[in-house]
Amino acid sequence: MIYPVDYDDRAEFFGQIIDIFEDFLAEKGIEIENDEREDYGAEDDEELAIIFGSDYDYIRDRLAEMMARWGIAEGD
Repeated sequence: MIYPVDYDDRAEFFGQIIDIFEDFLAEKGIEIENDEREDYGAEDDEELAIIFGSDYDYIRDRLAEMMARWGIAEGD
């Protein structure tokens, strides 16, 4: 089967989708508590993503599953 999103492009594809939601959250002034952010050690919280660490992984994995079911991107 040929997928519209190549396997090698999946990380970038899912990252861009998550970025859209992150930009939306930022525009609304919404922050998500995540202890992993504090472990990262950035000097300024604005340097860090809103969707971070295991939260990011969870969303990416759910996107990957959904895209595989719809035949948009190859599953793992």
